[in-house]
Amino acid sequence: MDPAAVCVACNLCGGDDPEAVYEGLPVVSCRRCGLIYVTPQPSAEALSRLYSEDYFTKPVSEGEPAYIENQAGLELFFDGRLRRLERLVRPGRLLEIGAGLGYLVRVAARRGWEAIGLEVSEFAANYARHTLGADVRAQRLEEAGFGEACFDAVVMRDVLEHVRDPRAVLAEARRVLRPGGVLSLSVPSFACVARRLAGPAWRHLRPEQHLFQFTPETLRRLLSETGFELREAESRYDSPSTRQAYAGPTSAAARRRLAWYAALRGDIVFLPLGTHSRRVLRAAAILLSVLAFPFRSRLADDILEVLAARG
Repeated sequence: MDPAAVCVACNLCGGDDPEAVYEGLPVVSCRRCGLIYVTPQPSAEALSRLYSEDYFTKPVSEGEPAYIENQAGLELFFDGRLRRLERLVRPGRLLEIGAGLGYLVRVAARRGWEAIGLEVSEFAANYARHTLGADVRAQRLEEAGFGEACFDAVVMRDVLEHVRDPRAVLAEARRVLRPGGVLSLSVPSFACVARRLAGPAWRHLRPEQHLFQFTPETLRRLLSETGFELREAESRYDSPSTRQAYAGPTSAAARRRLAWYAALRGDIVFLPLGTHSRRVLRAAAILLSVLAFPFRSRLADDILEVLAARG
């Protein structure tokens, strides 16, 4: 236990009457509004140590590429995300909060944005500037001193769950957005199928760094209360999350349900099968996923993707 850990109240409603979600973990649910959060939270020093060079240069899970090794794949993915953003706002000034190694900032600049990134990791910010030539600054949003209404878009990908005060970060993001400017946001979804089946083995739980967990309802309320109007919301399937949950300490019945869930998404490659069986079942899963396509919006997938405008 971190002796400098900090006990906190609910960031959504201010309540201080939590109940434990998982035995033995500091993950709680607010009895008043349902927000999931960690209390006590790790100290500032403990959080700072997390985002060292190893965070970006070592794989999160065995068999996966490290963040620094996946530049091509991530840049392709970020290009698609920016295309979605550009349906609501034309390229102008863009701020990315939690820019990591600068891949999205680099892609945004290619697409005609004047892009700036902020990153708490000195290693990542230096890599982005000196290796990629991306304008990424080793600062937190509250330290940056941006003027009001000076950006057309703000991007926060897999960041809001890491911060100590999501409400304050969203309020500051709104302040630096021009009226009608767009926030692009992604967070893990605590309401997803994989989390319900995997329990504490869920890949995105990680209470040592994910200080808040959101459902579509709690995220929608927090955005509304910080002055944003929701424009688009969807959930996205995360194959590594399902694979890791399948390998975790879940029951045989839960693993079967996870396998069916993966098959509906055309994803069974993680199952321990021989090559021939894998090919046959992979083809069957793709067919099943095509048949299930009209119903996919009803599946509670792993990652919430939101576009919201400054109200």
